[in-house]
Amino acid sequence: MRVCLVTPFAWSQPHDVNDHVAGVAGALRSFGHEITVVAPSTRAADLLAGRRTLLRGERADVIAVGPAIPVSRRSQLGVPVGVQANLRQALGQGAFDLVHGFEPGLPSLSYLALRDSDALAVATFVSANRLGYPPARSQREKLLGRLDALIALSEPMREAAEERFPGDYRVLSSGVDAHLFAPAEKRKRIVVELRPNERVVARGVLHAVRELAGWDVVLLRTRPLIGRPAIPRA
Repeated sequence: MRVCLVTPFAWSQPHDVNDHVAGVAGALRSFGHEITVVAPSTRAADLLAGRRTLLRGERADVIAVGPAIPVSRRSQLGVPVGVQANLRQALGQGAFDLVHGFEPGLPSLSYLALRDSDALAVATFVSANRLGYPPARSQREKLLGRLDALIALSEPMREAAEERFPGDYRVLSSGVDAHLFAPAEKRKRIVVELRPNERVVARGVLHAVRELAGWDVVLLRTRPLIGRPAIPRA
């Protein structure tokens, strides 16, 4: 089965929806299905590769159909015409059996793909903060008329989505990568997030660990580094 997964968020950037899409793609591929992710990107190399794929009529695991544009629940700006053309070309050349759009309540690739595709259509709603589009009821009804299945990742999400997009929802949690998060051998290790304004906390942990024989401390920096961070003294 050929399946197209469409995300509104830049594939080149970390995002919870993209993580979920990647997990769905991997699981479906393990069952033998052929999966293509269609997404925007902020990376020039991705855009070039996506354009080359479309020009050659080839298939790819990921097709970047245009640059990323900011999307939020307040967004009303439409997808650029050139990106819409690339999306139509990707859907047409892909000959997909099913198109699965994530967060179609945003003015985005997902909304357009589900509205315009001739394949079976599935919509997944992830966040209650992304349900503001389209503003007109007639437009929402048109989208709902195209959908063959509705998915929400939680019961509260289903309740929120039903207010804007009424229908028969199936609640499916995002799940966990059992291989990636499999229990590992326990270690005597403490991980401390290193924040510039909380070095006193790290210093306190380092001081306390000196009293614990055999324990290690890992200072974790979760934001991009522009230089070597200062390590607090115990």
